[in-house]
Formats: sequence, structure tokens, C-alpha cells
Amino acid sequence: MTSPIPAQGTVPEPTAPAPAFDAARTRAAFDALTPEVMRRRGSLKWSMYSGDVIGAWVAEMDLGTAPSVTDVIQRAVTDGSYGYMAPETAWAARAEAARFQAEEFGWQVSVDDVSLLPDVLSALGAVIAHHTRAGSPVIVPTPAYMPFLSIPALYGRECVQVPALSRAGGTGAPRWELDLDGIDAAMAAGGGLLVLCNPWNPVGRVLSAAELDAVAELSARHHVPVFADEIHSSLILDAQATHIPYASRPAADPDLTFTATAASKGWNIPGLKCAQLIASGGARRAWDANARCRYLANETAALGAQAAVAALRDGREWNACVREYVHANAVLVAQALDGVDGVELTVPSGTYLAWLDCSGLPLPDGVSPAEFFRREPGVAMNDGAAFGSGYEACCRLNLATGRGIEELTVQRLVDAVSRLRG
Repeated sequence: MTSPIPAQGTVPEPTAPAPAFDAARTRAAFDALTPEVMRRRGSLKWSMYSGDVIGAWVAEMDLGTAPSVTDVIQRAVTDGSYGYMAPETAWAARAEAARFQAEEFGWQVSVDDVSLLPDVLSALGAVIAHHTRAGSPVIVPTPAYMPFLSIPALYGRECVQVPALSRAGGTGAPRWELDLDGIDAAMAAGGGLLVLCNPWNPVGRVLSAAELDAVAELSARHHVPVFADEIHSSLILDAQATHIPYASRPAADPDLTFTATAASKGWNIPGLKCAQLIASGGARRAWDANARCRYLANETAALGAQAAVAALRDGREWNACVREYVHANAVLVAQALDGVDGVELTVPSGTYLAWLDCSGLPLPDGVSPAEFFRREPGVAMNDGAAFGSGYEACCRLNLATGRGIEELTVQRLVDAVSRLRG
């Protein structure tokens, strides 16, 4: 039996003042990072490959987390607070998630429409299993976050890939767009769910209002639910870009819309296991009526919920500093790769992930770009083949690292291409 959620009211105030944020000190700490420091930390990103290999693949940051989050974690250690989640903690995490959406994106969300769960992928699994037509395919625009392509099979579902349209942007760089005709056709053919990633991992697009409205029109016409993964919404890098929650659009049917988000990317706390599922209308009623969906709240970590509150309430200055820093890394990489024959870079407007099309490189037969760059200059990136059919010549590069590491990374890439052509 789960504990009742307290009546709606004021979000509980922190028991201690938030640590003061020092932007200059934070940037200096980022600049001080080295590969040796990162290897000593022992994360998967830096320990998967032995030797002098830069970890630039897994979607986590090398930049630590906000002081407000660190303070919460340190307090838990000092107090020996490792128990189950109190109702007040759950309420605070849900309320802060709702407040963040309102203050950052202008989306008014009721706390009653927010559920806690361990991560975005558990939300996707629950939506596929319990809120789509039995046996119906799952539609995924590609290139796509890798688990979106494999999770449908765990539920006996086909994954229908709809490749994106790649057009030349204003600077000649590629601009990735949803293939709305392809999505329309997949829905008409019986697709039971559309997975919409915005901002778009791995190409870093921040979808426009017009694109979101077009998706909403298709969803309503075919009566196909939309699962909106907005976990990177707190990582908008381009000052000209604005994140628009899909569910905030007037045409998005609340009976057909599930939004998943978390502080895990924007504040670098994926291991603390606290995400949020936002749904209203018929989607909320269906979620609350399903015992398995409701039970996911019990799998959320109490410390993760406390960290989410600290991040969303007191960690926004740190997040802004990170976005500025990662954007500068993106500019650095773009400048270094400009004119490098055979490599085409998509600079992200959102997320800390860059997309490299290496189809112009004269690689040995059977060697992917990711394998080449990991083996030759020692830069581990994600293999494009994992993001969907047709992207075998691409790589995903993680930009969320210290400036010195980024400089070393891009120098290794440039030198490797030069040797390949020389």
C-alpha cells in the first residue's frame, strides 16, 4: 500500500540555504579536468576502453553537478539518510518539476499530472505495454537514441524507423527535419505509438512549434499516442532556440500525449534514478488506473528525488553556466573541423551531443568511423549504426567535458584525418 500524497500546497523549503554559486570557480574547475582525472573517477564513459582513450560517447557529463545537488548528497551521507522516500519528498519533486516547466517553458502543469519513476526508459516501456494497441508497431524517427530502437522488441513490438530529412542549413551545415510524410504513412499503416525526442538526440535539433503542431495533427487524425522524450530540455545551447514542450501545443491531444523528463541530463545525475512522467486528460486517467504504471513511483530513489528538487529549485545558475560552457566547446569543435575534408559536423542547438557524418573519409573496408577514431587517435564515440539504419558512416560526439579535454579530442580527430589522407 502506497502512502497518500499530501494535499497540494507550497513546495517545502530547504532545511538549509542553498550553497552560493560561483560561476568563475565553476568554469575553472571544468578547465582543470584532464583525462587522468576522469579515469580515476571510474565511470563507464572513461573505463570501457583501456589505454589512452578519451571517453566521448556515453550521454553523461564530465562536469560534476550543481553545488545544491552536492550539498543534498553530502547531507544524506552525514545524516545516514538512505531510507525509503517520504510522501513529502515525492510531493516536492513532483511540484518542482511542475514549477520548472511553468517558469522555464511557460507550460502550466498540475502537480497531479506529474508521476515519479526511475527513468525515461521505464516510462516508455510502460506506455508501450499498457497504453498502445496490442501488437502495434512503434514509430521512431531516426537517427534515434539507441534504446528507442531496441525497447519495442522487448514488448513484442516491431520498430518502424522513419529516417529524418537532412537539408542544408543557412551556413551549409546539415539541418535535420522530421519526415512528416513518412510518419503519416507509418501511422496510417497501423503504427501504435510515435516516439518524439525533443531536443533530438543525437542530432541536437530543437523542434519548432510548426513541427510539433504537424505531429499533433497526425496524432489526432490517426489516433496514435505520442511519447515525448524531453530529457534534454534543460540543455538548450543556442540563444536563438527555445524549447517548446510538445504537450503545451494547443493541438496536442491530452488523451494521446505522454511526456517524460528528468534532471538527470541537465544536472548530470542519471545514476540517482528519478524521472517524471507528465500526462493529463485521458492519458493521466489511464496511467493512474494501471497498477504497474503507478508502481513505478515506488522504484524511484529517495535521494534522486531530493537531488531533483535541489537541481530544479537551486541549481539553475549552474545549469546556465554548463550550457554556456558546452556551447563554447561546440564552437571550438566546429571551428577545428571546418574545412576538414570528409567530415560534416552537425552542431547541436540543444543537448551536449554533436553528430559527425564521416561518409567522405577513405576508411578501410569494414572499418566504421567510430572504430577508426577509437583505434587510431584514441577517441571513443558512439557508432552511428546504433542510431538506425543508414547511419553507419556517422558518429556521436559528447561535448560535455573540460576545455582542455575538448581541445585534445578535436586535435586527435583532425590529426587522424590528416594521416588518413596523407
